[in-house]
Amino acid sequence: MNNLKIILGIAVISLLISGIPPGYSFTLGEEWASIKSLLSDAEKSSQINDALDKVNQAKSIYENNFKQAALESDPASNTLIENAFSDIISNLNSGDVSMAELNRQIVDKTIYTIAYLKIDQSIKTQNSEQLLNWYSVMEKKFKISEKESFVTNHAIEEITADADEIEEYGDVIRNELLGIFKLKIVEELEEAVGALEKEDVASAKKFTYEGLYYYRTLHPSVIEKLGEETASELLHEMEESVATTSSETSILEMKNKLVQITEGVELIVREYEGQDLSSVGLALSAIRDRLNLVDEEYADAVDGGKIINQEEYDETLVFLNKAITLFETHYDSFNEISNTDTEALKNNLNQIKSIIDSKGNPSEIGILVAKSQNNVAQLAELYGGVEEITSLEYVAKIKDLLNDVKEHYALGHNDMALQFATTAYLDNYEFIEGDLGYHDPELMEKIEHDLREELREMIRTGAPSEDVNAHVDMILEDLTIAEKIVPEFGTITLLVLLVSITTVVIFSKKLNLSIIKIP
Repeated sequence: MNNLKIILGIAVISLLISGIPPGYSFTLGEEWASIKSLLSDAEKSSQINDALDKVNQAKSIYENNFKQAALESDPASNTLIENAFSDIISNLNSGDVSMAELNRQIVDKTIYTIAYLKIDQSIKTQNSEQLLNWYSVMEKKFKISEKESFVTNHAIEEITADADEIEEYGDVIRNELLGIFKLKIVEELEEAVGALEKEDVASAKKFTYEGLYYYRTLHPSVIEKLGEETASELLHEMEESVATTSSETSILEMKNKLVQITEGVELIVREYEGQDLSSVGLALSAIRDRLNLVDEEYADAVDGGKIINQEEYDETLVFLNKAITLFETHYDSFNEISNTDTEALKNNLNQIKSIIDSKGNPSEIGILVAKSQNNVAQLAELYGGVEEITSLEYVAKIKDLLNDVKEHYALGHNDMALQFATTAYLDNYEFIEGDLGYHDPELMEKIEHDLREELREMIRTGAPSEDVNAHVDMILEDLTIAEKIVPEFGTITLLVLLVSITTVVIFSKKLNLSIIKIP
């Protein structure tokens, strides 16, 4: 009994240290990781018996943890996985390790589909325990807890603390998870084209396999939004991408065909998002997604001025170069919409390229990407129609957000406090600092430093609540001084920062948070 208490005590302490709420299960996430690891190790093994033993262990884990869920939610997924395991065994016996790796992608990505379907079912039945367990697969794979802009992180905290909150946050979780899979489709096809530019057919084939099986998770949602015919067309395009990279054609023909497929897929994806389908609208959406991928890939590519993951670094360059090419191609059109935002975006892209070329700090990329996304959103908003708010209204929004920072930090909601602080700067202060700097550059720089650097760092490092409050009060006083200056600015175009595929966060009643769905 005493030993049990010790074990439980250690478990609780570990959870507290790691910041994971007690009661949160990582069982299925760990089981998925074990399957992936065992199959990968099997491919590397020099002994066939050892390799097959690892495959059988992986299959046993699947059967014990995921098979029943697959049979209940999507029998086709179980058939895919069962066939993939059989194929992997045949591949290893014949020495075809590259094909075994491709079949591993089928097992891997199809488990995501099962996990998503179980999460969706959990939301519909309001089963929070089941939700948290299956969500662990998504967390383990996509490291969602590290994505500051994801409202899902706060939603999981709330549901862990109070199971009834699943009704409040279900749609948020569902939409943001689907957003990940949407972006993955674009990402994998872009990476496949990039691989072919290096004449790396094997990697291109792997990327198209990944894209196809990522798409299977999104497919039901595409049917729901766009209908069976369009969804089937998109599925066909993803299947065609695999057929293309598996064909015997020349690399040039393969690349040209894949570029065509990618353009067709992206057009349907933008329709799925409800985005503008004009050439300018498509370019802005594509730049937005590539910049999100630059931020995501580079964070895992470089540390301390050195490349720690060459593959992630190379992929960062693919996405950045595509964003720059799109920008340069549509520069004149963007410039007609807004010279200010076009030049700001150009400057940001140049800075991002310079930092990445010099293996600079990933946190700097995050800031520049967020600024660039504001420029993209501004261009999109101006292209589609303008709504105006005054500079004073921006200042009022910043003050409200800073008061939210104080409230939630005091309650221990550090992630939410950081999100409020980030929104105050990126989505609000960014749009008045230029004009404020014209009238009072010292005040502009002081508020910027205190808001962007000092406050966010205090929250990240867990500074005492009274210190955070004092710092926020100082910023509020400076904003009051700014209010006496900003009336001179007139009105500023309001923009909606498109930080996710299907949702934009705004502040309201429940923790000052609600979600607007983009049709």
